Amino acid sequence: MKRSPMSFSLMPGMPVLAAALLALAGCSPSSDSASVVTSAAAQAKPQSQVAVARGKIDVEGGLLDLSAAAPGLVQQLLIKEGQAVQKGQLVLRMADDAARADLAVAESELQLAQTKLKTRQERLPVLKTALTRWQSAAKQGAADLQNVDEAMQALRDAQAEVDIAGAEATVAKRKVEQLRALQQRHELRAPEAGTVVRLETQVGSMLQSGSHVAVLLPQRPLIVRAEVNESFVSAIREGMKAQVSVDGDAAPTKQDLPSATVLRVSPVYGTARLQDDTQRGPVRIVETVLAFDQPPVNAKVGQNVRVSFHE
Repeated sequence: MKRSPMSFSLMPGMPVLAAALLALAGCSPSSDSASVVTSAAAQAKPQSQVAVARGKIDVEGGLLDLSAAAPGLVQQLLIKEGQAVQKGQLVLRMADDAARADLAVAESELQLAQTKLKTRQERLPVLKTALTRWQSAAKQGAADLQNVDEAMQALRDAQAEVDIAGAEATVAKRKVEQLRALQQRHELRAPEAGTVVRLETQVGSMLQSGSHVAVLLPQRPLIVRAEVNESFVSAIREGMKAQVSVDGDAAPTKQDLPSATVLRVSPVYGTARLQDDTQRGPVRIVETVLAFDQPPVNAKVGQNVRVSFHE
């Protein structure tokens, strides 16, 4: 059979292929699809690092040096290194026999003065009653005004004795308080809860006023003090996130630390203590303090770290 010039036959599979081509030709990506892809890509994009700095783990306020408030001989040392102590716990007591004796005498004097005052005060109601009676009798003509004057003078004298006894009792009380305060200077107590890091004395040692007794690690959250090079200071701000890692030979997988947040950036420049440049000399830095987002495990005060600041 003779074919027409305009006629042709379709090969197997041609209808499916043509439909697919027509579908592709008639469709184009919508703006919504593009925005979804762009958003997903933005979320997948890692945070950009703006600066890296060296730092040290510290505790807010630093370690506490416990010192003797008065000179004396160490009689009791009630702590040891590594021990946890509570606020107000007795740490050390020095020999204070003389101070105790003085305090005992002062307490006896106070008791005597208070007894004397009480005795003088007990006379006043009796003398006031007597004066009232003489005044009443004088009004009725049954007593002389001289008797009234004598009763009034006796009351004045008694009141003066009460005032003097009260002053003596006050002085004795102040003396006792002073001696108790001096005795307390022979004792040393923990100013806050913490752990004893180091002892610097022992029983039998003679201490001077201000002598170091122990070093205390206070029970406060750990922080990071990072030295940000002056070239990157403008990129650091409060609230910025950072990743903290151990700066040393320890295995990173075991020594990774929690992320941290910038608490404050120092308003002054300083000289680096954790980094140096042998060619240019001292490095100018700004100290930045960061707080861990969660308590670090096995981190120690004084540990060297690297801090990576992120946008």
